[in-house]
Amino acid sequence: MPAAALAQDTAPQPERRLGTITVTGTVIEDSYRPDTVANPLVTQPLRDTPRTVTVLDKSFLDDTQAVSFSDALRNVPGITLGVGEGGAGSGDFINLRGFDASNDIAIDGFADRLQYSRSDVFNLEQIEVYKGANTALSGAGGAAGFINLVTKRAAAETFANADLSVGNRGWRRATADANVLLDEARGIAARINLMAHDQDVAGRDHVGRSRFGIAPSLAFGIGQDTTLTASLQYQEDDNLIDYGVPLLASGAAANFPLSNYYGWRNIDREEQQLLIATVTLDHRISDVVSLNAGLRWGEVQREAVWSTPRPASQASLQAAVDAIAAGNTAGALYTIGGPQGFGRISRNEVAAARAGVVIDHPVREGGIGNSLAIGAEISRESLTRDTITTTGLAGTQRNLFAPEPDFAGPFTQSRTYGLFDNTADRLAVYAFDTLKIGEALQFSLGGRFERFDVTLGGTNYAMLTTRDFREDLFSWQAGAVYKPAENASLYVSYSDARQPQTLGATGTGTVTTANAALPALKNENYEIGGKIDLFGDRLALAAALFRNSRVNQPITIDGDIVLAGRQRVQGAEVSATGNITDAWQVFAAYTYLDSEIQRAATGAELTVGEELAGAPRHSATLWSTYDTGIGLRVGGGFNYVGEFNTRNSSVANAAWQGGDYWLFNAMAEYRFTDNLALQINANNLANERYFERIRATDGYVIAVPGEGRTVMGTLRVSF
Repeated sequence: MPAAALAQDTAPQPERRLGTITVTGTVIEDSYRPDTVANPLVTQPLRDTPRTVTVLDKSFLDDTQAVSFSDALRNVPGITLGVGEGGAGSGDFINLRGFDASNDIAIDGFADRLQYSRSDVFNLEQIEVYKGANTALSGAGGAAGFINLVTKRAAAETFANADLSVGNRGWRRATADANVLLDEARGIAARINLMAHDQDVAGRDHVGRSRFGIAPSLAFGIGQDTTLTASLQYQEDDNLIDYGVPLLASGAAANFPLSNYYGWRNIDREEQQLLIATVTLDHRISDVVSLNAGLRWGEVQREAVWSTPRPASQASLQAAVDAIAAGNTAGALYTIGGPQGFGRISRNEVAAARAGVVIDHPVREGGIGNSLAIGAEISRESLTRDTITTTGLAGTQRNLFAPEPDFAGPFTQSRTYGLFDNTADRLAVYAFDTLKIGEALQFSLGGRFERFDVTLGGTNYAMLTTRDFREDLFSWQAGAVYKPAENASLYVSYSDARQPQTLGATGTGTVTTANAALPALKNENYEIGGKIDLFGDRLALAAALFRNSRVNQPITIDGDIVLAGRQRVQGAEVSATGNITDAWQVFAAYTYLDSEIQRAATGAELTVGEELAGAPRHSATLWSTYDTGIGLRVGGGFNYVGEFNTRNSSVANAAWQGGDYWLFNAMAEYRFTDNLALQINANNLANERYFERIRATDGYVIAVPGEGRTVMGTLRVSF
């Protein structure tokens, strides 16, 4: 449900500058490094905020040609993507620092628990990744942190930008972003963002993605004491769901083309429509007191049908692998199992309202300053879901080496109504305070009380004797910051997270009968770190040590489910973001994760001492650009993900490891005039074949190969 108190503050606050790119001749300023985040609960600059926050601003997304949500998140070390249940084969299944973060996404602070594929970033100003358990900020969930998507809003200027891109594998994309200042005296402006995208996925046969989006916004009173903003976003997607390829559970590699498509092109599909409407009000009562309020309504309708490459048995798959090894590719047949032509038709709806007050007293002449944010929010979210069943596919054999993309035999489809009919209500109040003692010390303390009510309906929960669940949750955070100099800070912090067992009832997960009545899961995060801004505050360096622990994981002991499990992820993170010189920009980060199952179920495959699934020990990102001063800007870098465990407690075989991989990327931009530029991007230059999304469970492994080499040319026009 929406943690609405995080909504973007649109009142005039010149000291809270988001990351922007300003071109003066050939000198690029303020790129990649925002001073603050768009979150009124985080009242201090990022340098003085006692937690790790990774921000991907619009200039970085443009330079790297990260046009999809997954493209963008690939640049955040510590995040891995997965293949999940619920038809999320091409959707969002996110693992952050070893814990599931699929339910921990917000748009302008309104929690976005709707179940759909967040496929495009055309309407985003920046992406903020808050790391470490903290539901005091985000609302229920947040075991490892949360992700806030900051949308574009009408601004007090007039401009127009248009991009037209073409590339290999049928890559075609067009975007437009136009803003008009209609009345400067009254601060009235209008903005519209448009996007059309179509592509085949490099390195995958038959898989394609097509989408269209439009996002208008209108603002009144920009730069004045009272600002009212109304915005709308509509997007529709038409994709072919890709659940990847089958792999032997032993981890042995099979000799077949990774480009093979193992779904059914004439059966599988994903169609979705997203509509979100938002109204925000920001009012500056005085120099130190401001009010922010907002309303949000959103709806997602999604129809998805998918067929997995899962074999009916390991023996069947092994026989096909052996046939390929013997040179008998025509006889490399295996029997398919698992979901084939299975689908879901879902409708998510959310309505939310919030109001908050920020009281900010600056430090005066070495005395005491204080920043206080208080507020409340209320929301309701609902999910209805039907199922689609395809008959006629069971027992079909496929050629592992060269699968046919279309199902040739007869099949029928039927729809079963009323699988889910769930609602979740949330009422929350919060308070966050930062006390400053002189210019060198600050202490922060904050908390959130939240009442979480869920009603489970539909045939999926017919066996439950109780369908209504209520839980009162309290979470808090605390931190201390010491500033040895104006441009540096040292900090320690603690925060916790409460995750109700029924959190996924209206989002990305299915509530189980066994877990529904259990108390909320709890995570605790400890962090110590330092931050410093160099080169005239243009390059931000940060380093942190952290420990994030799940202290009451549900496990089975002697046949009973008890909250006695314990999981721990500890590690370190370092980053450098901003400008080294006027012409040289950099975005670099490295994360080390040491994860461990500390207490586990008796007889479970995941034994004490094993690593958590989806938590690579090493991951890193480097991206850098240089302006030559003659109209040409060049850049490049890499993404690295180390080996990681993929299995969970239901796997009945040896651990399957996701292999490490490097992705090398490059770009070149030539600016013909101030209004016209050509940008060339090449992603995955070495055409590395790797697995980006892996699912290892129930004795089988399936994995979605990442995109192959993709080269795109973009013509940028601005006025």
